[in-house]
Amino acid sequence: MAFLVDMATPRRPSSLLNRTLSTPPTTPITPTTTSNKTSKPQPVQYPASILTPPTSPWQSNSSPDIATVAESRKPPQPQRMAEQPETPGESPTPASPSVFECPFDVEIVKDDYDRDDTYGTGAWSIVYKATTHARTDATADTSCTPPSPPTTSMPPLVAVKKPTRRDATAILHSEAKILAYIRTVPFSEKYVVGFHGTARGDPDQATLVLDGLPCSLEAHLCKRSYRSSQNFGIGTMREPVIGSVDAWLTLANQLVSALAWLHNIAGVVHGDIKPANILLSNVVHSASSGEVVEFMPVLADFSSAQRMHVDEVTPNTLAAMTREYTAPELLSSKFLRNPNSRATAASDVFSLAVTLLVAATGDLLVYTGTVFQRQAMATQGWQVLEHVRSGDRGSRVPRHGVVERVLEKAVLKKDMGRVSALAWLDIVERVKRGEPMPWN
Repeated sequence: MAFLVDMATPRRPSSLLNRTLSTPPTTPITPTTTSNKTSKPQPVQYPASILTPPTSPWQSNSSPDIATVAESRKPPQPQRMAEQPETPGESPTPASPSVFECPFDVEIVKDDYDRDDTYGTGAWSIVYKATTHARTDATADTSCTPPSPPTTSMPPLVAVKKPTRRDATAILHSEAKILAYIRTVPFSEKYVVGFHGTARGDPDQATLVLDGLPCSLEAHLCKRSYRSSQNFGIGTMREPVIGSVDAWLTLANQLVSALAWLHNIAGVVHGDIKPANILLSNVVHSASSGEVVEFMPVLADFSSAQRMHVDEVTPNTLAAMTREYTAPELLSSKFLRNPNSRATAASDVFSLAVTLLVAATGDLLVYTGTVFQRQAMATQGWQVLEHVRSGDRGSRVPRHGVVERVLEKAVLKKDMGRVSALAWLDIVERVKRGEPMPWN
């Protein structure tokens, strides 16, 4: 039986980015717009050279480096991509595409106890596991519903995200609008969880159908942290729990690349980056142990996201953010009391830096101590490396080590030189190549 929504039920200036993410023209990009006479939204048109994605989402010793692959594709005398401004109106911006309806039907899966099976829950929503079915009727009224984009295949399993509170409906509808826009940006599938539209029969367009990716970075780190604790010793005490230092650097490169793309190509601030909001796609398991050995991380949960160049009111979701991963400038009482307060590109950088720090330590709580102690330390987040280094897992963040060199500029105070995602990507690549930092 097809799932019908019942809303009454709660239920990088960087060499890699220069090569692989962007080669912009000398003049500002003006997106193609549509005539006022047509109601069908059109994808943003970008020059073919603006992005050259990696041929593979996973780096290994046996595969060519993505920067090397991209070098051969680079047009003559490319120019670096400029940082994107955050203030609305400072950059030409395409109109927001309409939220579209999912082109197939979905049905919630039942667990062993005949209860609706879920992937997880959040502050505003619950995410169900669902199967997909081709539509059997051809009588649906499409006069008021934007046409669904062409779909090359119908996934067997998807995630259905529904609001659990009355005030969450506007938040999830805003997320649907952001995801509908992101879908039009080149290579979004490399960096953001797939969005298939909103469920049929939902007048509020607040029930989202997404790729069903069961494993999050948070869950993966939990498993890796336990395994690392069992094998803790002199030989392993300085290694990141995610694996080797090379594995951690690969993850850092993937995630910082994703953030640089999100900010400088898509022009979107995520607003709530943490391990739970990063999902793992293209997962490869070990044949012997069954452990995850390869994956591509994608950003998920855009309920706190906003477009940088669109002067549009979005719901304030700061109250639901996890304080330990939140940039300290967002945690002041004055900022939190302001209904117009929003996350920024700089706060995204800080949140991702803490996420990568946790990928080294394995401590999802970030800091040690009581809830109040952790929250107090979070308000001084620019000292996060020192706080963590003084804790039980500080050996995994050695002074002047790889982790510190990658993260130190990303956790500074916003007004004290915190790097942009684009500049941060350059730092990651320098560390990967073993080059000294300019400030050392």
